[in-house]
Amino acid sequence: MKKAFVNGYVIEGKADSAAQRADVLVEDGKIVFVGEAAGEQLDGFDTVDCTGKYIMPGLINMHAHLFGSGKPSKSLGGGNGQKRIIQFIQTGIGHKIADKLVASGVRAELDSGVTTIRGVGDFVGSDLRTRDRVKAGKLPGPRIYCSGTAITVPTGHGDGTFAEIAETTEDFCALVDAHYKAGVDLIKICVTGGVMDAKKKGNPGELKMNLEQTKAVCDRAHELGLRVASHTESPEGMVVAIEGGVDTIEHGAPFDEEHAGILKERNGGIIVTLSPALPLYKLPTELTKLPEMAVYNSGVVMNGMIKGAKEAKEAGIPVGLGTDASCPFATQHGMWREVWYYQKMTDVSAAEAISAATLVNAKILGIDDITGSVECGKYADLFIANGNPLEDLAVLREPFAVVKEGVMRQEKPKKDPAIEAELDKMMEDLQAELQMAE
Repeated sequence: MKKAFVNGYVIEGKADSAAQRADVLVEDGKIVFVGEAAGEQLDGFDTVDCTGKYIMPGLINMHAHLFGSGKPSKSLGGGNGQKRIIQFIQTGIGHKIADKLVASGVRAELDSGVTTIRGVGDFVGSDLRTRDRVKAGKLPGPRIYCSGTAITVPTGHGDGTFAEIAETTEDFCALVDAHYKAGVDLIKICVTGGVMDAKKKGNPGELKMNLEQTKAVCDRAHELGLRVASHTESPEGMVVAIEGGVDTIEHGAPFDEEHAGILKERNGGIIVTLSPALPLYKLPTELTKLPEMAVYNSGVVMNGMIKGAKEAKEAGIPVGLGTDASCPFATQHGMWREVWYYQKMTDVSAAEAISAATLVNAKILGIDDITGSVECGKYADLFIANGNPLEDLAVLREPFAVVKEGVMRQEKPKKDPAIEAELDKMMEDLQAELQMAE
């Protein structure tokens, strides 16, 4: 299959990328030429006219839970309603419904411009089964890397929902072995608590896993060739996670120069996820359906995440992006918002924000040799925008087309109008706040 995307402007995906007039030629799913093609060079290619369009790498969502829609629900905060849902998911019918929900989620991710996604905690193997269906061509979706269930301690983040628990070194190693046997691509742990399960105001990142437990997981995972991602939302958690051997910090918090040096030497990264933190902090509780304490704690997490990301950048540690999809107001089609949030909240350029969501994410994931930028030899994973995202990242809301490994799609994901309206208003207010602060 040969396809030529002609007359467009290409944004390569690097932090200093500018939009350059170029055509992109694709053969057998890979990019074979980027430049101004003409005449016989286009013979045999099906052409797609991209006049006025901007061709950039497909987005990479480095942190998502694939089972949910982002619609707020009281059951997300715990209680009997949540317990009943979890019990049902464990049944045979529950497995089928979980698979259906995950399939819907990954389709929405793809149609919104995400060509690679990393799942970091789902139920009953639904992420693994969906990944395999996508690989086999039985289901449209991004390239998927997934962890299966997360691993934590009793009362840790995800205990009773998307995580399995252990306490002893032997039990943690056994869980890693079981995940490896199930075919996971990485291991996800929860070193600290989070907003949803916090019991105290101002302490959403309560330390849960100790250094010995964290090290047991990381050592065993590394022996098996698996990298480890850690849910970490406090400075104390950063110390334990980094000293314990994790490869990526999910969410993040402030940390010191010593631990920055350890993470950098390990070629680790920080994955920022502002998509739930901002709405849960900014929107009223009648919309988020969460208690007032969660609002305060969301602000703590958000500010800590931003400070940690800035410290990581200063230390030369790569900072990537993910949506934490399935959390309230973090939809499966909202990666474009994460890019926008990151630009606004950390004061980087649009090109740098795009790079964080494409090439930097690919480097952290270890797949920058096959995707993450518009370059010859890489897969044709492309986001074709109707306008120039370097001038306004909001043009990423509605792709003209999404291309994964040379296959073009022009489907629109189903969206909840009420959620979209609230997020749009929040973004307008945030933009006004930032302008007043200048």
